[in-house]
Amino acid sequence: MIAQLQVNLFCADVDACLAFYTRLGLTEAFRAPATGPVQHVEVEAAGIRIGLTSAEVANDLVNLGVAPSGTPSTEIVFWCDDVDSFYDHAVAAGGTSVVPPVDSTDNRLRFAWLRDPDAHQLKLVQNRSHG
Repeated sequence: MIAQLQVNLFCADVDACLAFYTRLGLTEAFRAPATGPVQHVEVEAAGIRIGLTSAEVANDLVNLGVAPSGTPSTEIVFWCDDVDSFYDHAVAAGGTSVVPPVDSTDNRLRFAWLRDPDAHQLKLVQNRSHG
């Protein structure tokens, strides 16, 4: 039985990513080690956790062979009430714009894409078909 779901992002700069996600309103739920330089920290929103892990530490500890990449192959989707304001907030918080807010062809959804400080891709989605 699954008790919780979490996505881990391997980071070159855990502190910059932590600052970004907390500015977006996610709350810190766990940190390791408990004191000193952070090697892994988890932030949470809507019951989902995102782990921010030092790629260097992960490789040193258990030789995972991971590395942050400027070319994302995955994205984290944030469903929100107002894509435009959340997008502006995320860019002001340190995100880098990829695609500014745009409507879907059927006008039911509004999307935007950006990247966090370590170039992990985020997609913002607003459901406009109800409300």
